[in-house]
Amino acid sequence: MTRPIVVQHSFGDPNSGGPITALGRILDSSLASKYEFVRMHQPSTAKPVDVRLLRQWVSFLRRVQPDLVHVRGLGNEGFRAALAARLAGCPRILVSIHGTVRDLNVPTSPRRTALVRLVEPATLRMATQVVTVCESAARRDFLRPYRTKFAGVVPNGVTLRPPSGTDRSRIRSELGLSPSDTVGIVVGRLSVEKGHLVLADALRRIQDRGSPDITLLLAGDGPDRAAISAAYASVPGLDVRFLGRRSDVAALLDASDLFLFPTLHENLSNALLEGMAAGLPVVASAVGGNVEVLERGGGLLVPPSDPEGLAHAIGELLGDPALRARRGQEARQVVEANYTVEHMIAALDGVYETILEREGPR
Repeated sequence: MTRPIVVQHSFGDPNSGGPITALGRILDSSLASKYEFVRMHQPSTAKPVDVRLLRQWVSFLRRVQPDLVHVRGLGNEGFRAALAARLAGCPRILVSIHGTVRDLNVPTSPRRTALVRLVEPATLRMATQVVTVCESAARRDFLRPYRTKFAGVVPNGVTLRPPSGTDRSRIRSELGLSPSDTVGIVVGRLSVEKGHLVLADALRRIQDRGSPDITLLLAGDGPDRAAISAAYASVPGLDVRFLGRRSDVAALLDASDLFLFPTLHENLSNALLEGMAAGLPVVASAVGGNVEVLERGGGLLVPPSDPEGLAHAIGELLGDPALRARRGQEARQVVEANYTVEHMIAALDGVYETILEREGPR
């Protein structure tokens, strides 16, 4: 029996974020024996209508003749992939939504306006089906005109592994930390959007109150590193380690005691799920998919951009090791019950099966 051909669109380098990380897990899963996956990858950014690249992709898709093209993202890259699929006459175009530029806390500009008003809606119009990574994204107002295309939620999924005491000891030794130090970790881009300035303010308040000390690990890099470094440097006595991009994030999680996620907006973060899978209690902002994950247990939610609320929640966990242990155990259980790679694969398989049963508009 011939396997359905599914073109998997992606963009960015392997460490560029959730969508490409999730794709790697899909390509390595059992679905690769059920569907014939073909990659259509763009390693770097380009203009919305890059004629040369568009021609290459149209030619590629006409040659492959896929049953389904799975497009990731709404912005320039997603728009270009969906347009190529339309021009190539592909019958089914699934767009998965991982974020929207309208959420970015940046000044209004002609480019931003064009993305919000023209590019993202055009990508959604060209889609034959749409999925989101969390329930909260599915309820967004800007998706209301496309409700008939909604094919379901495909949550991100992570791998459960046993915590490693060896990694904990090794990483702490490498960083000059003692077994008794309380370590918080933030994993992700060094961007103001991730709430670092709010976290710095919260940690300043914690220090002012004489709460137990915390060592902060920052795994990742990004465009706002200088401003973020200055913000943390202004907190008296704070021990903060800028670790840059790391290939051993799992070991860093094992070496930590709590996961901090003060992001200003979010859909469903792989980093959050990986922290929870490592058994870390979480303090996160109550935005997007964070809410539906942590309402199941595993951590504390605080309003976004609320340094006082963030300071109170972190202080609560810092001062109560038993509470940290309970919340950490809950966090791992929440992932095990809802957000493993197996959950993601099952949800995606169900979506693919439903879409492929339908006749596409040739």
